[in-house]
Amino acid sequence: MAEDNENLEKEVITDASEEAAEQTVDVIEETTEEPSYTDTPSKEESHPQIVYVQQKRNRIPMVIMAVLFALALIFIAFQSVFIFLLTSGKLEKSSKAFNSYIESTGLKSEKKDVSSLADPNFSLEEAASVHDPNKKTLSTVEIYNKVSPATVAIYLVDQASESVSAGSGFIISEDGYVVTNAHVVENASDKTELKVYIGGQEEAYEAGIVGTDIQTDIAVIKISGDGPFPTVTLGDSDVLQNGELAIAIGNPLGTLQGTITVGVISGMERPMNTKGYSMKLIQTDASVNEGNSGGPLINSFGEVIGVVNAKIGTAEGLGFAIPITPIKSNIESIIVNGKVINRPYLGTTVKFVAANDYFGADDGIYVAELVKDGPGDKAGLEIGDRILTVDGVEIKESDDIIRVRDSHNVGDIVEVVVDRDGEKVTLTLEIGDSADYE
Repeated sequence: MAEDNENLEKEVITDASEEAAEQTVDVIEETTEEPSYTDTPSKEESHPQIVYVQQKRNRIPMVIMAVLFALALIFIAFQSVFIFLLTSGKLEKSSKAFNSYIESTGLKSEKKDVSSLADPNFSLEEAASVHDPNKKTLSTVEIYNKVSPATVAIYLVDQASESVSAGSGFIISEDGYVVTNAHVVENASDKTELKVYIGGQEEAYEAGIVGTDIQTDIAVIKISGDGPFPTVTLGDSDVLQNGELAIAIGNPLGTLQGTITVGVISGMERPMNTKGYSMKLIQTDASVNEGNSGGPLINSFGEVIGVVNAKIGTAEGLGFAIPITPIKSNIESIIVNGKVINRPYLGTTVKFVAANDYFGADDGIYVAELVKDGPGDKAGLEIGDRILTVDGVEIKESDDIIRVRDSHNVGDIVEVVVDRDGEKVTLTLEIGDSADYE
């Protein structure tokens, strides 16, 4: 009996343990299925909060998409404003104003690898161009397109030796008058042939010499052919400024027709002797070479302001041109008369002598040469005379004589005072015409 009771207790304990285990499992399962709350709400009360959390989680992707869309709209708007400012030029002004503000506040950092003097926006063409409210300032491309069609390549062909010399020139009239240098055609003769190639054309034109002027190194030739020919515009070299744009177009080396080189006006009234005559030339660093002689030197408005005629071969960037304004009348005279007429002429060559050059000599301007039967010779000047005054003007340099001469007309009478062997001698000189002594 006791044994039966013991077995019955074991069964009851076993059943109770199993029931407790099942309850424990149920509790664990319920706990894992439902969230735990501080105030331990009932299962029915917790369902609305779970749904609310799920709804918030569903809205997150939509919020992210909305933010991205808004950022995209802001970027598009910024890009549109930037493009507008860039195309209208306002961005550059704003940038300059901002940079000025930064510099004034001392916040701008220095770049050690870039010179503080550097200007990334510098343009030689813009800086050197001259502006005139009555004229249009042209770009180098516009200048080239305007002038190059009227620029010519000149070839002087010796039919006997078949040698060829080359130069440049420019057309000044629709019927074919061309300005060039006298030294370009100085070897012309009955045995030579003059040929001209007009800019952009392959056909060669025959040409004849109208006249030359050795004193100014100018010549005019005439194209034989039917016009009208393209022409250049002549400017005013008297208003040139150092540093302004200078462009040369020509036929360097006789093989590169239509070559353009760009520089600036480097200097004015540079003294140069040509064939024994003193000239005042324009200096430029626009590259010029053999074959450029006679070609145009051009300003910012596409106007010819000089005739290229020389370079210094021992240095780079030293080219020279004859100013166009003083020789306009000479060009016209050659076309009308075949030579320059009514140009004051003294027929006298002078030179400066320093006191220590010769024993007993005084500083001054001395007569070095006289043209036979020229105005100076007829007036009684002698080689070795020291010229003291001409027309009342004290002579300290040769340019003083030239200025007095050019202030008079052919036929004018001037008084010349010289020192001859320590004595003052007064002479009367009648200014001649250079055309009578060529």
